[in-house]
Amino acid sequence: MREFKVKFYKKDDGTEPAKDFLDTLDAKMFAKMVRSIEIVRIEGVSAREPYSKHLDDGIFEVRAKVGSDISRVLYFFFKK
Repeated sequence: MREFKVKFYKKDDGTEPAKDFLDTLDAKMFAKMVRSIEIVRIEGVSAREPYSKHLDDGIFEVRAKVGSDISRVLYFFFKK
């Protein structure tokens, strides 16, 4: 199975909103999100709930849950 490369969206001002969001999470949620991102990186489009969910038209969300708290970050795949 081919592993994917994770690239975070970077705005013109140099900020990376998804990374900035991840930095706001507590340690436990951060660890779960990183684990979910790693699963998506390895499994690609085959990743499913509870780690990933297809939303619509090529847009997915990476998901993590700690207790009743849920965090989500949107992502998509592209070639070259």
